[in-house]
Amino acid sequence: MAAAKLVFNVAQLSLAGSLATLVFLALAGSPMLDSPAAFASGVPLAQIPAAIGLVVVFMITNSLSVFGIIALSERKPILESWKQAVKRALAYDLFFSPVVYFVAWVDLKWGTWGVVAITAPLLVIRQLYKTNYQLERVNRELLELMVKAIEARDPYTSGHSRRVAQYSRIIARAVGVVASELEEIEIAALLHDVGKIHEIYAPILRKPEKLSPAEWSVMQTHPIKSAELVSTVSHLKEVIEPIRHHHENWDGTGYPDGLQGTQIPLAARIVLFADTIDAMTTDRPYRKALTEPQVRSELIKFRGKQFDPEMCDKLLASPMFGLLFSPNQREKTPEEVSLPSKSRPDLAAVRP
Repeated sequence: MAAAKLVFNVAQLSLAGSLATLVFLALAGSPMLDSPAAFASGVPLAQIPAAIGLVVVFMITNSLSVFGIIALSERKPILESWKQAVKRALAYDLFFSPVVYFVAWVDLKWGTWGVVAITAPLLVIRQLYKTNYQLERVNRELLELMVKAIEARDPYTSGHSRRVAQYSRIIARAVGVVASELEEIEIAALLHDVGKIHEIYAPILRKPEKLSPAEWSVMQTHPIKSAELVSTVSHLKEVIEPIRHHHENWDGTGYPDGLQGTQIPLAARIVLFADTIDAMTTDRPYRKALTEPQVRSELIKFRGKQFDPEMCDKLLASPMFGLLFSPNQREKTPEEVSLPSKSRPDLAAVRP
């Protein structure tokens, strides 16, 4: 594995460097070493477009090859993973990409010691960036570990929060949410049920039968507990409201605060879709998982009641709607679309 990584790293850097060099030569006409005296006296204006082309091509080729491989290994859309990575690293790349051209100029003007003098602080900055990125990754992994520990209490919801996070990102993109808000929505979805770590929910989560009214009342407090728990983490303050209100209904019949319409945070409305769809497409002791046509029928039935009607229309019209279902849930005959009334689940009664 280590050898394969080494080969890939060398190959992708060679590819990026070669393509960038070809673009530079095509735009500049000649390499810097053909006229070192001219470059030593200052960067020629004619070379600036070529330098910009070199930087852009290297950035795109390098990042696309790296995050393309990561996306393929994780079975995620390549362009989506690449856009996320580029957005996160954009400031870093914009700062460091011209450095290669600048270092070459310094080497021609002042020699090796000049290069050493300017690269030392740059290496410090790179290490700080790398450390910050690793901390962000560790934080995300710790959040996922906590969620896994909570879900271990209920065998019927194992993986639920991670699926809801995945579905929320798909739904957000399908309804036109801007890319800058996707990560916040995904984190809110991942943590929407963390309040269930409280011991009062343990016996209820292990109960396979239908909940009693008293148990249902207890379970309806979990969004409050989740929001309170998340509020103890300062950098998660933006997701507190979406977590608290992910069970609010469009018509005001939800909980815990009875918000309605656009009073409900956008992220909470999206998490509600994802949470409900995951509940409907998961096998439970009292029913089998629903298929895509059956879920579509339920969403239409509760459009404007439980769900934001405009958001519902956009989701159902989007080709991305099918990404929320496994192949066996999508491949159903028209005769299977309609459920007998006695087995049709009322979404308001889906376990929270």
